[in-house]
Amino acid sequence: MFSLTKKTIDKLLNSGFADEFDNDLNQKHVVVFSYLVFAISCFSMLVFFFLRQMPFMGIFSLGCLISALIGFRSNCLGDFGRAQLLIPIAKIIQITILSLFYFGASSSFHWVFVNVILYAVVVFRVDQAFSKYLIVVSSTVLFFVCEFLTLKDLYLTAEDQGFVEIITFFSVSFYFSVVVNLVMSRLKSVNRHLRTLAEKDELTGLSNRRKVLADAVNIFADSVINRESCVFAIVDLDHFKKINDTYGHEAGDLVLAQVANMMCSVIRPQDEIGRYGGEEFIVIMRDTNLKQAEGVVERIRQSVEDMLIETEQGIIIPVTISAGLASITSSVSRYEEILAQADKGLYIAKRNGRNRVFVQSDY
Repeated sequence: MFSLTKKTIDKLLNSGFADEFDNDLNQKHVVVFSYLVFAISCFSMLVFFFLRQMPFMGIFSLGCLISALIGFRSNCLGDFGRAQLLIPIAKIIQITILSLFYFGASSSFHWVFVNVILYAVVVFRVDQAFSKYLIVVSSTVLFFVCEFLTLKDLYLTAEDQGFVEIITFFSVSFYFSVVVNLVMSRLKSVNRHLRTLAEKDELTGLSNRRKVLADAVNIFADSVINRESCVFAIVDLDHFKKINDTYGHEAGDLVLAQVANMMCSVIRPQDEIGRYGGEEFIVIMRDTNLKQAEGVVERIRQSVEDMLIETEQGIIIPVTISAGLASITSSVSRYEEILAQADKGLYIAKRNGRNRVFVQSDY
């Protein structure tokens, strides 16, 4: 039930928005949430005034509800600018009229202006400063008007005003907490996305050089501390320049992406893989001896050799890889030394005819 409710709310918040990382998505979420809260409050007041047989106030609440629905529809149709501006205007009118002519200052209903001010601060961008400050100033002025202007013949008793004061406190607190939560959630989402962009290779989806080398440092340190074997492998596509020259760079990108996917499907869950640069990849194998690691890399080599990579023009591109392996020894003090030895193994594999795995075991 909770999961279904959360999915429904997320769907409503994203109504009309396709891009998960749109620059204005945070503001748009706040706008949609504000419309949902405004529509619910208008409908509640419509029922309330109907039960109290107050047709004028009921019609006024119905008008506010219609404006909420119009704004929400504009938002869903992509007219974000209109939706963005309509709701604070409608809420300012609603709060002012209800505070002055029905609830009274003692009910504290005019404190709902705080929600309008918060909305303006969060939703309007720097280039919309005029709209933002106009709404903030208008809300502030009308707040003091409602606070100090006393009208007679109000409809609420002192008991009713106390009840409205409690409802107002909870509604302002609820709105404030949800908007802050939306802003913080958006910031966390953007930070996660930026971290992903900083750590992932865009073409292959693997860890990029910076990320895979950072993983290498951590895995090497853990292996040394725990006295476990660890193997590094450097994998390189054979004759990749020839592939680019013969079939074009788009075909080369296709080869890199598909080979990366294949390697990810072959390595074990505990292994790490990343793009080292160009057509080179690093595979880091925890708690693994050279013989086991050689078996893993040999499966990668065979799987790549068996691949049928086809371009959009129907051309089949043959692909093979070469790899060099090296592991931690008692004489190794830095992970760069293992990488250097693995690179030497790769060089020997290429010198011996390519499409093969060479293990650097004596160094």
